[in-house]
Amino acid sequence: MKLYIFRHGETFANVEKIVSDGYSSKVQLTDRGKEQALLLGNELQKLHLPIIYSSPYDRAHMTAQYVAQFNRTPINIMSDLHEFSFGIAEGKTEAEIYTKYNKEFTSILDVADEKTYQVRLPEGESKEEAVNRFSKAINYILANCPYDIAGVATHGHVMSLYYYHLYHELRSFKNCEYFVLDK
Repeated sequence: MKLYIFRHGETFANVEKIVSDGYSSKVQLTDRGKEQALLLGNELQKLHLPIIYSSPYDRAHMTAQYVAQFNRTPINIMSDLHEFSFGIAEGKTEAEIYTKYNKEFTSILDVADEKTYQVRLPEGESKEEAVNRFSKAINYILANCPYDIAGVATHGHVMSLYYYHLYHELRSFKNCEYFVLDK
């Protein structure tokens, strides 16, 4: 089975360097983000994805809708595909977080530092928890999807963590960038 795992389009939070939660107005797609999603949809159109699994967060779900429109692909929302939970840092700028939680935030962003996989910000999750949650969702899709190909709309940090978990290779994902998981 092939999963096309893609990041959402650009949001206002991305532009303003705000660590975003799932639902504020700052996490809506910008005009550029909508264009990115349309371009991704156009690129993936030839695959005729029979289903797209999506994070419940608006930015990923909206991106999935743009990708889905080309083939009228159904979208299945899965809560465990959501972004890494930064806890109380969500909604704050990166500069604000570095001021108060420099060591913890730096550790969380360092995907390859496995010694810091238990570090978390207050009310947030650890890298280990995020990887386990996301892996569980992907494994569920792999075991239960009735098709041999599907799309997955999700988020940048959790994608980077998962990619490192799979391949022990650092990779960050730009808006609407994807990788193919072939299992």
